[in-house]
Amino acid sequence: MIELRTHDQLPLGGDRSTWELLLDEDPHATVFHSPRFLGVWHRVFGGATAVRVHTVHRDGRLIGVVPDANDLHGSAGGPEEIRRFQGGTEVTDYLGPVSRPEDRGDVADAYVANLADDVDWDEFVAGGLAADSGWPDVFRRALSAHGLEVVDDAVEDVCPRVTLAGSHDAFLAALPGRARQELNRKTRKLARDAGELELVRVPDAEVAGRLDAFLDQAALSFPDKAGFFQRDDMHAFFAALAEEFVGDGVFRLHELHVGGLPAASTVSLVHGGSWGLYNSAFDPSLGSLAPGMVQLNLLIGAAAEEGLKVFDLLRGDEPYKYRFGATDRALERLVVRRADP
Repeated sequence: MIELRTHDQLPLGGDRSTWELLLDEDPHATVFHSPRFLGVWHRVFGGATAVRVHTVHRDGRLIGVVPDANDLHGSAGGPEEIRRFQGGTEVTDYLGPVSRPEDRGDVADAYVANLADDVDWDEFVAGGLAADSGWPDVFRRALSAHGLEVVDDAVEDVCPRVTLAGSHDAFLAALPGRARQELNRKTRKLARDAGELELVRVPDAEVAGRLDAFLDQAALSFPDKAGFFQRDDMHAFFAALAEEFVGDGVFRLHELHVGGLPAASTVSLVHGGSWGLYNSAFDPSLGSLAPGMVQLNLLIGAAAEEGLKVFDLLRGDEPYKYRFGATDRALERLVVRRADP
């Protein structure tokens, strides 16, 4: 028997542990799907948002978790309740449920059946679903089966990813000749013009004290995003994320030292065989020497040498990502509007 249970907060104790174990059985689950990440998101950004966690059980055994939230939005016809998966696209690259692949259909059907009977929403946005995860297809079938019409079905973004082959040399060898030569040329030029290169992983005990500097450098690196990186809540979020994840090697801060000084820096989230490049920054005075590109090349090498399978450049189709041989992983979005009574 399939049963859906709805909780009005993120679970603690045994329920949280069971959710974490389910992550390990879902080959498409990421750190963004974990209760730990969503807990940080909720503490910093979700205080005024009505969050729920729907757990789906078969004969008493947990088979799926669907975390969602309702946002109140104004419109010409008055305020509307928009239901979406927890996390939001501002800081969360992948969204949606967690389950074993063989249980996806039952989980989606149980959730959508509950959604169809619930009157507490005007629009449902199922976004951030990796196209290859199977979730978009099972949601399409479940929505159709329960009489809910999809009014928008689209690719909302892409996550370019590099498949790793066991070593830095193997990664470089897999690149087209021109791309490989360009990376080598930039690395040699930076070392020749600015000083000796060293990729440094900031020690865990020092990460918290270096995050403000990282975000300040990011604001200088990308003026069009300066307001994002300068926000007080964004500084609070990065601090909370590091506190939660730095101790187990998930949250990593790296710096590229050139001539002994930091020329570029990155925050990465490493989880489940995948290295995710979460944010990056560089010294604008060295921009013509491409320290960010050089650091990214070295990071991909570090990920390959660690034995990870994927280097995920996460959301966005910025041209630089494809110079590393990345290919797109599509993120799909389904939108449903409640029919007028």
